[in-house]
Amino acid sequence: MWFRKRRDDDFQAEVHSHMRLEVDRLIADGMSPMEAEATARRTFGNVTVVQERFYESQRSMWLDQLRQDLHFGFRSLLKARGFTAAATLTIALGVGANTAVFSLIDAVLLKTLPVQEPRQLLFLEMAGSAGTSGPPHYPCFSRLRTETRSFTALAAFSSDELRLEIDGHPEQVMGQVASGNYFELLGVKPLLGRVMTPNDERLDPPVAVISERYWRKRFGADQAAIGKSVSFRKQSFVIVGVTPAEFQGLQPGSPVDITVPITTEGALLADSGAIWMHGIVGRLKPGISSTQAQAEADVVFRSFMGTSRFPQDIIAKHFHHLEALPADRGMDVLRRRFSQPLYALMSVAGLVLLLATANIANLLLSRGINRGHEFSIRLAAGASRARIIRQLLTETLLLFCLGALPGVLFANWGVGLIEALFREGRRPVQVEASLNWRVLLFSLVVTLAAGLIAGLVSAWRAFRADLGGAMKDGQARTGESRATGALTQALVTFQVALSFVLLVGALLFTQTLSSLRSVDRGFRGEDVLTMSIQSPDGYSDAGKAAALWARVLEDVRRVPGVKRAAISAYTPLSGRDSGAMVRVRGYVPSTSEDATVHTNQVSEGYFEALGIPLVRGRLLTESDTGETNRVALVNTSAARKFFGERDPIGESLEFTRKGGATSYRIVGVVGDTKHMNLRDPAPRFAFIPIRQPRDSDRRVTLVLASNSPGEDRALPDVQKAVAAIDTGLFISDVITIRSQIDSTLLTERLLSGLASAFGLLAMTLGMVGLYGVLSYRVGRQRRSIGIRMALGASPSSVAMAILRQSAIVIALGVLAGLPLAIVAARIADSMLFGVTANEPLTYFKCVGLLGLVGLVSAYLPARRAAAVEPVEA
Repeated sequence: MWFRKRRDDDFQAEVHSHMRLEVDRLIADGMSPMEAEATARRTFGNVTVVQERFYESQRSMWLDQLRQDLHFGFRSLLKARGFTAAATLTIALGVGANTAVFSLIDAVLLKTLPVQEPRQLLFLEMAGSAGTSGPPHYPCFSRLRTETRSFTALAAFSSDELRLEIDGHPEQVMGQVASGNYFELLGVKPLLGRVMTPNDERLDPPVAVISERYWRKRFGADQAAIGKSVSFRKQSFVIVGVTPAEFQGLQPGSPVDITVPITTEGALLADSGAIWMHGIVGRLKPGISSTQAQAEADVVFRSFMGTSRFPQDIIAKHFHHLEALPADRGMDVLRRRFSQPLYALMSVAGLVLLLATANIANLLLSRGINRGHEFSIRLAAGASRARIIRQLLTETLLLFCLGALPGVLFANWGVGLIEALFREGRRPVQVEASLNWRVLLFSLVVTLAAGLIAGLVSAWRAFRADLGGAMKDGQARTGESRATGALTQALVTFQVALSFVLLVGALLFTQTLSSLRSVDRGFRGEDVLTMSIQSPDGYSDAGKAAALWARVLEDVRRVPGVKRAAISAYTPLSGRDSGAMVRVRGYVPSTSEDATVHTNQVSEGYFEALGIPLVRGRLLTESDTGETNRVALVNTSAARKFFGERDPIGESLEFTRKGGATSYRIVGVVGDTKHMNLRDPAPRFAFIPIRQPRDSDRRVTLVLASNSPGEDRALPDVQKAVAAIDTGLFISDVITIRSQIDSTLLTERLLSGLASAFGLLAMTLGMVGLYGVLSYRVGRQRRSIGIRMALGASPSSVAMAILRQSAIVIALGVLAGLPLAIVAARIADSMLFGVTANEPLTYFKCVGLLGLVGLVSAYLPARRAAAVEPVEA
């Protein structure tokens, strides 16, 4: 490759020397020099053909021609800098949008676990008529581990926020308890130290394994972290290892910072009602199918459930049988929540790229008309049409690749913004989206596909070029305009149709978010501040815990700036919940679930702080203590369910549980409130005074309404007041109710934000395409416009003709896009709220917006047409 020119020069010199030798021989034989040279040339043959054959023999011609095409393409794009800049930006936005969304899909839906042979892993989960409901209890796991033979091993784990003490300082981390063989089963090798082994379940000594992320954040990546002690539930654990950075647990989006042996739970493991497993994972033996493993495990599970105290209707609905589910991509909590929105966004991003491709195709068509003379000369000089088409395809693909480079950078920036959106709220979702090889390969494939589509449109025109007419400049221009006019108008109509579809989607998702924000939540207090408080060890007794929270409430209320303060087990939309079965006089439940009610232990002032209205009766007071009769409040849904038209005031709720029943007299009815999310109806609730607890709440939520809404000036004083009561009290999850509401609307905010951005981008691209076509037509029809005006046409009639062309294109685009928009809206109907897919007003708004923007796009071309001087034209 490096010495080709030297070889070509050497060959030419060799040919020349042969010719000179032959001429010299003929002169020596008596010929004249002129006759000798002519004879030598005839004898040797066509020198140019010989040189071309030698040139081709020394090269891979397709590669050499590709190099020529690329070189010519670069030169051509550099000459048209304005066109290149506009096209590159358009491509960058289209490719960037698709790359950004696909990187999220890859992180959330496609990425497999970084463990050994992930396809051999299975999760074991209970299932019934209502679907899957999580893994069975630990006692069932113990039987599965000893009685099944289809798995090389089974491991159980349960994750939650853990309160640790390191070097005397309390902190809250996401941790898990797991079987000793957990890491061994997964094939996870330590980055530092060692991982847990089955022997560590003996807790001799208690050990812990931390993640690489926590190791860097908490210990600064210091190797001396191995051997340090952390305290959890009055027990000291020695850090023995650090897991690799790529392994963050089995639940995508919720990375685990620390893992301790599951036997830390002690006696709770033996009680099938005391601890629920977060997951049970098993590795199949070679040659065993998942169906065989499920059948064997289900036999053990049904035997275990035969001794269960659950009612039969609950078992049939939730715990009927055991299913073995693929575990190669981890637990599916994140996938269930975001798969539908992400696929919807991928479809939207694909339409944006298709629209951008149509825009580029239109630009290339317009540019190709101006290059018609160039193509004609090349055809006349002997180039084949296939050669010109290949040149155009190469140039187009080069243009798309140039646009894809900044597009990937845009994608990386956009993913960073979306990741920040995921990290909001009390329990942020940790999405680790990155530009890995899969994402980059997707970006390359999308770029090449879009480039081929756009290139084929312009190549089609070159293939139909008229050689004879193109050599005559005037005729060529007229003929080419007619040949491509219909195609350019069709492309712009296609862009308007796609813009209409995307605008309808953006408006529907925006209206959904607006409807959810304005839905009646049943409570107010968006500026109310909440924080979790966890008690230290020593407050497991319900009486001691109630006294502690009463003192916390008393001292916090004395803090300057605190207007109202209350304590509850949890607050609406916090993501936490609990329930109990009740007996009510005169009410006969048809199923066990009809006898359940959601429960919350709250203090006096809770309803006032959150603005929950009192419907009848009274609210809780400070006098509702352990020394007085037990009282409770119910919400409207619970009162309607259990008492119908009867007045619930004075009636009793009897909570049943193992070991006896506890009765509470109803003294008030409060309004319904949304609880887990804003879409579902308000559940039935019973509110119990925290001074008369059913259970010992070691973790509660402090609700604060200050005198300066929206500010947290009182927060430092509140934290000091709490610390003064007991230094072991740990405060975490400081968040406003407004932020708590926003975190529940993460999916809707993601859809609304990205769909709106893509819709506006699509509308902009569509209108830019319309403006470009009209401007081009005005430029090409300048002469005919001048003749019309010379014959008496007024400037206003000329301008109206241009505006009429714009209106026709927009009308055709809307008519073509309307059925597509209706179909797309019906597909997305399950993600909508407060708006329907068939609502006419939504479509009228989009038509009006497109019409307005279309007229604005046509204004400048129309003005240019009206300003044409007939004499100059």
